[in-house]
Amino acid sequence: NFSNWTSGNDNIDNLIQKCQLETLHPQMIIEWIPYNNLQNISYLTEGGFSKVYTASWIDGSYDEWNSKKQQLKRLGRQYVILKKLENIENANNSWFEEAKSHLTMSNKWPRIVSCYGLTQDPSNGNFMLVLNELDVNLREYLQQNHNQLTWEERIQITVNIIYALDDIHREDAIHRDLHSGNILHSERDQDWYISDLGFCGPADKPLKSIYGNLPYIAPE
Repeated sequence: NFSNWTSGNDNIDNLIQKCQLETLHPQMIIEWIPYNNLQNISYLTEGGFSKVYTASWIDGSYDEWNSKKQQLKRLGRQYVILKKLENIENANNSWFEEAKSHLTMSNKWPRIVSCYGLTQDPSNGNFMLVLNELDVNLREYLQQNHNQLTWEERIQITVNIIYALDDIHREDAIHRDLHSGNILHSERDQDWYISDLGFCGPADKPLKSIYGNLPYIAPE
Protein backbone atom coordinates (compact mmCIF):
# COMPACT_ATOMS: atom_id res chain seq x y z
CA ASN A 1 0.00 0.00 0.00
CA PHE A 2 2.61 2.53 -1.10
CA SER A 3 -0.02 5.25 -1.59
CA ASN A 4 -1.15 5.04 2.05
CA TRP A 5 2.03 6.37 3.64
CA THR A 6 5.03 8.63 3.06
CA SER A 7 8.03 9.71 5.09
CA GLY A 8 8.14 13.03 3.28
CA ASN A 9 11.55 12.07 1.87
CA ASP A 10 11.64 10.50 -1.60
CA ASN A 11 14.93 8.66 -0.98
CA ILE A 12 13.59 7.02 2.17
CA ASP A 13 10.24 6.19 0.54
CA ASN A 14 12.02 4.53 -2.39
CA LEU A 15 14.34 2.60 -0.05
CA ILE A 16 11.47 1.24 2.07
CA GLN A 17 9.44 0.32 -1.01
CA LYS A 18 12.43 -1.50 -2.52
CA CYS A 19 12.94 -3.48 0.70
CA GLN A 20 9.25 -4.39 0.87
CA LEU A 21 9.25 -5.70 -2.69
CA GLU A 22 12.28 -7.89 -1.94
CA THR A 23 11.03 -9.26 1.41
CA LEU A 24 10.56 -13.04 1.56
CA HIS A 25 9.22 -13.42 5.12
CA PRO A 26 6.63 -11.45 7.17
CA GLN A 27 9.05 -11.00 10.10
CA MET A 28 11.52 -9.19 7.82
CA ILE A 29 9.10 -6.61 6.41
CA ILE A 30 10.42 -3.05 6.53
CA GLU A 31 7.88 -0.23 6.98
CA TRP A 32 7.34 3.44 7.71
CA ILE A 33 6.27 3.62 11.38
CA PRO A 34 4.22 6.66 12.46
CA TYR A 35 5.80 8.31 15.50
CA ASN A 36 2.49 8.32 17.38
CA ASN A 37 2.59 4.49 17.33
CA LEU A 38 5.57 4.67 19.71
CA GLN A 39 5.07 5.22 23.45
CA ASN A 40 7.18 5.51 26.62
CA ILE A 41 10.20 6.83 24.74
CA SER A 42 13.16 7.03 27.12
CA TYR A 43 16.79 8.04 26.60
CA LEU A 44 19.18 5.09 26.87
CA THR A 45 22.67 6.09 25.75
CA GLU A 46 24.71 8.10 23.25
CA GLY A 47 27.62 7.21 21.03
CA GLY A 48 29.23 8.37 17.81
CA PHE A 49 26.76 10.40 15.78
CA SER A 50 23.60 9.13 17.42
CA LYS A 51 21.43 9.06 20.51
CA VAL A 52 19.65 5.84 21.41
CA TYR A 53 16.24 5.49 23.06
CA THR A 54 13.97 2.68 24.20
CA ALA A 55 10.29 2.71 23.26
CA SER A 56 7.14 0.63 23.21
CA TRP A 57 5.67 0.03 19.74
CA ILE A 58 1.88 -0.23 20.10
CA ASP A 59 1.19 -2.51 17.12
CA GLY A 60 4.51 -4.31 16.96
CA SER A 61 6.14 -5.76 13.87
CA TYR A 62 4.57 -8.13 11.36
CA ASP A 63 4.76 -11.72 12.55
CA GLU A 64 2.97 -14.05 10.13
CA TRP A 65 0.53 -14.31 7.25
CA ASN A 66 -3.08 -15.09 8.20
CA SER A 67 -4.25 -17.27 5.33
CA LYS A 68 -7.91 -17.21 6.44
CA LYS A 69 -8.16 -13.42 6.58
CA GLN A 70 -5.63 -12.98 3.76
CA GLN A 71 -3.71 -10.37 5.70
CA LEU A 72 -0.55 -9.94 7.73
CA LYS A 73 -0.76 -10.45 11.48
CA ARG A 74 1.19 -8.22 13.88
CA LEU A 75 3.04 -9.32 16.98
CA GLY A 76 1.36 -6.81 19.30
CA ARG A 77 2.98 -4.40 21.75
CA GLN A 78 6.73 -4.71 21.45
CA TYR A 79 9.78 -3.07 23.02
CA VAL A 80 12.15 -1.54 20.47
CA ILE A 81 15.26 0.61 20.18
CA LEU A 82 15.16 4.00 18.44
CA LYS A 83 18.44 5.23 16.99
CA LYS A 84 18.48 8.91 16.10
CA LEU A 85 21.21 10.84 14.34
CA GLU A 86 22.54 13.64 16.55
CA ASN A 87 22.89 16.18 13.74
CA ILE A 88 21.16 15.09 10.57
CA GLU A 89 22.01 18.27 8.65
CA ASN A 90 25.77 17.84 9.03
CA ALA A 91 25.79 14.07 8.62
CA ASN A 92 22.84 13.47 6.31
CA ASN A 93 24.72 11.23 3.91
CA SER A 94 26.14 8.94 6.62
CA TRP A 95 22.68 8.73 8.23
CA PHE A 96 21.07 7.63 4.99
CA GLU A 97 23.85 5.13 4.29
CA GLU A 98 23.41 3.59 7.75
CA ALA A 99 19.65 3.40 7.22
CA LYS A 100 20.24 1.79 3.84
CA SER A 101 22.67 -0.77 5.30
CA HIS A 102 20.37 -1.71 8.18
CA LEU A 103 17.21 -1.94 6.10
CA THR A 104 18.68 -3.89 3.19
CA MET A 105 20.78 -6.30 5.27
CA SER A 106 18.33 -7.10 8.05
CA ASN A 107 15.76 -7.57 5.29
CA LYS A 108 17.85 -10.50 4.00
CA TRP A 109 20.08 -11.85 6.74
CA PRO A 110 18.72 -13.13 10.09
CA ARG A 111 21.93 -12.53 12.08
CA ILE A 112 21.89 -8.76 11.56
CA VAL A 113 19.86 -7.01 14.28
CA SER A 114 16.34 -6.65 12.88
CA CYS A 115 15.48 -3.17 11.65
CA TYR A 116 11.70 -2.83 11.42
CA GLY A 117 11.78 0.46 9.57
CA LEU A 118 12.01 4.19 10.08
CA THR A 119 10.10 6.86 11.94
CA GLN A 120 10.46 10.63 12.34
CA ASP A 121 10.44 12.74 15.48
CA PRO A 122 7.95 15.55 14.68
CA SER A 123 9.53 17.87 17.26
CA ASN A 124 12.79 18.23 15.30
CA GLY A 125 12.31 16.35 12.01
CA ASN A 126 15.04 13.81 12.74
CA PHE A 127 14.62 10.35 11.26
CA MET A 128 15.11 7.35 13.55
CA LEU A 129 15.83 3.69 12.94
CA VAL A 130 13.42 1.34 14.73
CA LEU A 131 15.42 -1.72 15.82
CA ASN A 132 14.80 -4.93 17.70
CA GLU A 133 15.70 -4.67 21.39
CA LEU A 134 18.10 -7.42 22.47
CA ASP A 135 19.28 -8.32 25.95
CA VAL A 136 23.00 -7.71 26.38
CA ASN A 137 26.17 -7.02 24.40
CA LEU A 138 29.14 -9.39 24.24
CA ARG A 139 31.27 -7.34 26.64
CA GLU A 140 28.63 -7.37 29.37
CA TYR A 141 27.78 -11.02 28.70
CA LEU A 142 31.38 -12.11 29.21
CA GLN A 143 31.70 -10.02 32.36
CA GLN A 144 28.59 -11.67 33.80
CA ASN A 145 29.26 -15.25 32.67
CA HIS A 146 33.03 -15.57 32.35
CA ASN A 147 33.45 -18.17 35.10
CA GLN A 148 30.48 -20.29 33.95
CA LEU A 149 31.25 -20.52 30.23
CA THR A 150 32.69 -23.77 28.94
CA TRP A 151 35.14 -23.83 26.04
CA GLU A 152 32.43 -25.39 23.88
CA GLU A 153 30.14 -22.42 24.59
CA ARG A 154 32.93 -19.93 23.89
CA ILE A 155 33.67 -21.57 20.54
CA GLN A 156 29.96 -21.57 19.66
CA ILE A 157 29.74 -17.82 20.36
CA THR A 158 32.71 -17.28 18.04
CA VAL A 159 31.10 -19.41 15.32
CA ASN A 160 27.83 -17.44 15.56
CA ILE A 161 29.72 -14.15 15.20
CA ILE A 162 31.59 -15.50 12.17
CA TYR A 163 28.30 -16.49 10.53
CA ALA A 164 26.90 -12.99 11.15
CA LEU A 165 30.01 -11.38 9.66
CA ASP A 166 29.74 -13.70 6.67
CA ASP A 167 26.22 -12.36 6.05
CA ILE A 168 27.65 -8.84 5.76
CA HIS A 169 30.48 -9.99 3.51
CA ARG A 170 27.97 -11.69 1.21
CA GLU A 171 26.74 -8.17 0.46
CA ASP A 172 30.31 -7.26 -0.60
CA ALA A 173 30.47 -4.98 2.44
CA ILE A 174 32.57 -4.68 5.58
CA HIS A 175 31.41 -3.56 9.03
CA ARG A 176 34.39 -1.28 9.85
CA ASP A 177 33.41 -0.86 13.52
CA LEU A 178 33.08 -4.37 14.94
CA HIS A 179 33.68 -4.67 18.68
CA SER A 180 32.12 -6.36 21.69
CA GLY A 181 29.63 -3.52 22.20
CA ASN A 182 28.13 -4.08 18.74
CA ILE A 183 27.63 -7.83 19.13
CA LEU A 184 24.31 -8.47 20.88
CA HIS A 185 22.79 -11.53 22.51
CA SER A 186 19.19 -12.73 22.50
CA GLU A 187 18.26 -14.82 25.52
CA ARG A 188 15.06 -15.97 23.80
CA ASP A 189 16.78 -17.81 20.95
CA GLN A 190 20.29 -18.02 22.46
CA ASP A 191 21.92 -16.49 19.39
CA TRP A 192 24.21 -13.57 18.59
CA TYR A 193 23.61 -10.64 16.25
CA ILE A 194 25.67 -7.80 14.79
CA SER A 195 24.42 -4.22 15.09
CA ASP A 196 25.49 -0.61 14.46
CA LEU A 197 26.13 -0.43 10.72
CA GLY A 198 27.01 3.28 10.76
CA PHE A 199 30.39 2.73 9.08
CA CYS A 200 29.38 -0.32 7.07
CA GLY A 201 29.90 -0.03 3.35
CA PRO A 202 31.31 -1.52 0.14
CA ALA A 203 34.64 -3.25 0.62
CA ASP A 204 36.07 -1.56 -2.48
CA LYS A 205 35.25 1.97 -1.27
CA PRO A 206 37.31 2.66 1.87
CA LEU A 207 36.47 5.69 3.99
CA LYS A 208 38.95 8.57 3.79
CA SER A 209 38.96 9.32 7.51
CA ILE A 210 39.84 7.54 10.75
CA TYR A 211 36.77 5.84 12.17
CA GLY A 212 35.71 3.30 14.76
CA ASN A 213 35.87 2.80 18.52
CA LEU A 214 39.24 4.06 19.81
CA PRO A 215 40.27 0.98 21.87
CA TYR A 216 39.73 -1.19 18.77
CA ILE A 217 41.46 1.01 16.18
CA ALA A 218 44.78 -0.33 14.85
CA PRO A 219 47.62 1.86 16.24
CA GLU A 220 49.16 2.46 12.82
